[in-house]
Amino acid sequence: MKIKQHNSLVLIFLGIIFFSGISCEKKITVDFKNDGKEFLIVDGIITNENKNQVIRLSKSVTSLNSKPLLVSGADVSVSDGVFAYLFKEDTLGRYVSDLKFGALINKFYTLNIEYENKTYTAQARAVPVLSQNSLNYVPYNDSLYHFPQAVAEFNPEEAAMYEINADWSFVPGYENFSEKETRAKMFFYILKTIDVNEIFHPAYEQIYFPRGTQLSVKKYSLSPDHEKFVRSLLLETQWNGGFFDTEEDNVYTNLSEGAYGFFAASNVLSDSIIVQ
Repeated sequence: MKIKQHNSLVLIFLGIIFFSGISCEKKITVDFKNDGKEFLIVDGIITNENKNQVIRLSKSVTSLNSKPLLVSGADVSVSDGVFAYLFKEDTLGRYVSDLKFGALINKFYTLNIEYENKTYTAQARAVPVLSQNSLNYVPYNDSLYHFPQAVAEFNPEEAAMYEINADWSFVPGYENFSEKETRAKMFFYILKTIDVNEIFHPAYEQIYFPRGTQLSVKKYSLSPDHEKFVRSLLLETQWNGGFFDTEEDNVYTNLSEGAYGFFAASNVLSDSIIVQ
């Protein structure tokens, strides 16, 4: 089985574990301006999957490439207007709901965080997700496949995010390779708008995987606010450094003052595919 091709795909890789050939690095000097302020960073997507939902909290960093400090001791809850789900801190620095639940389509959910005598809030709703048929892997050579880098058109019908976990650790010939060499996580986005920065974005690393690789695919719906966050994030990261850079700005957030990041609710479709 293959995932069918759709010419409305916007490609982007974030947080990838690389298994590839040679890459080029260039040392640069960046004037990192820091006014000493510290912000709460929120990373959380609740989905329609009936599970213990997860919210991640950290603190903003004061220098490039610094490892974010996890936030401990916060009181976190998500309310649907009738019931409030409490999130408890675990040993991994995450906040996990004490009960399993799934986000309903078009229902509003309110995130409430109490931390260091401050209150932070955000509101999100999940929109429907269309059928999962928009990605295509192709042969790179006689033994490897990849998702091709291509200029994509926008899709006015939907905004979505694909999360693909690739695993070829069990494929003959790869049994003795390390985890970093046999697994990868990839993210792809479909947006309802198109930017010149998207068309002329800088080159980025390709991920190559052999026949027999298992692809675990999740497709997330993006609400209008969530899509706005993704677009602003791409402009400052993956699309930055091209021919038509825009003026730098803060990434869009739906969180109240003093916090950045995004709280989202999403409808999800899942599939598992073996590369043939």
